[in-house]
Formats: sequence, C-alpha cells, structure tokens
Amino acid sequence: MLTDENQVLFLKVLDEIIPAGGVRRMPSAGVKAVAESVLSATAYSPDAPGTVERLLEAVSTRSPGFSELSSDDRVAVLKAVEMEQPRDFAELVRLTYMAYYSRPEIRPLLGVGAHPVHPHGYAVEHESDTLMDELTAPVRARGAAYRQA
Repeated sequence: MLTDENQVLFLKVLDEIIPAGGVRRMPSAGVKAVAESVLSATAYSPDAPGTVERLLEAVSTRSPGFSELSSDDRVAVLKAVEMEQPRDFAELVRLTYMAYYSRPEIRPLLGVGAHPVHPHGYAVEHESDTLMDELTAPVRARGAAYRQA
C-alpha cells in the first residue's frame, strides 16, 4: 500500500513513462486506474508492488522534490534510476504499458476496439505480406507514439 505522498510520486513517474500529447491527444499514464492496475498486476509480476516501492524509493532518494521538477528533469532522474535498477525499471515500463493500453478509453484512440480481448485466445491464420502491409500502414503512418530514449 502506497502512502499518499508515494501515490502522488507514482502518478508523476507514470506521467513520464507515457506522457500526454501527440497527434491523437493521448492522455498520460499518470491516472489512478493505471497505477492501481500496475500495483495489482501480480498475475504478471508477482512482486509488482515491491518493484514499484523500490523504484519510488530510488526516485525519492535521488530527487526529493521530483514532483516539482520540470518534465525534462524528471526524465533525467528516471534515466538515472533506470541505470541503477534496470530490471525493476523494465518491469515497471512493461506493467505500465499493459495497464495503459488495456484501458477501454485508450484503445479507441488508437483505432482498436474498446471491447476486452478474447480471454482464451483463438487460432490466427497467417496473413499474406500484402495484407500485413495494408493492415499496418496506418500504424506506420502515425509514426512513433513513445518517447525516444
């Protein structure tokens, strides 16, 4: 369970992992629902809460006023923490992406259905290269939808 102070810090960290903006005016990941999903993702990462707590401690230690920093300065702090704790940081990024891109209000902004994915999967036949080029053209045309390292 995060303290109120760490909850605010966690939302600021999530804001920098997936910032708001872009052509589609995407919201940032720093919302309570994404934070709760990351913390409860123990089926995908048994120590998700521990990962978050370790990273928040590292951020707090490195920069006690993290929340008041500019976005560029917050990114610099997060890059330093990533270098110190690459495994935990990679896990946080993975869980953040899973939580963010599975949100029903986000998927339509990307041109995919808002309904949940099929829970048990299904057989997918191989598509031709031509069909794949046609299907992925909108994604390639959109360009990068993430922060360049």
